[in-house]
Amino acid sequence: MPKRFRFTILGVALVFCLSASLFGCSKENESGATGSKSDPEVAELTKLVRRYSFEKRKLPESVEDLVTAGYIKSVPPAPAGKKYAIDADRAEVIVVKQ
Repeated sequence: MPKRFRFTILGVALVFCLSASLFGCSKENESGATGSKSDPEVAELTKLVRRYSFEKRKLPESVEDLVTAGYIKSVPPAPAGKKYAIDADRAEVIVVKQ
């Protein structure tokens, strides 16, 4: 009898988010938010957000939740006049105007 694979909604969503991130290296929306993979801090924070999401089965509400949960010691400083936010649709960290 063949093995059956069970797909959970979270698992499928996580795979979708990971694959979507491979196709879009940078995006900017109407509010000026960007999610640049060329910024190592943003890329690392995005990895941690996805790990948190996988392990806790929910997205963190903010990047500060990564500190509270022990994934990082502190949030790295954002560029001047900007702050880090989480794009819930893509499960990635973006930089937005303060």
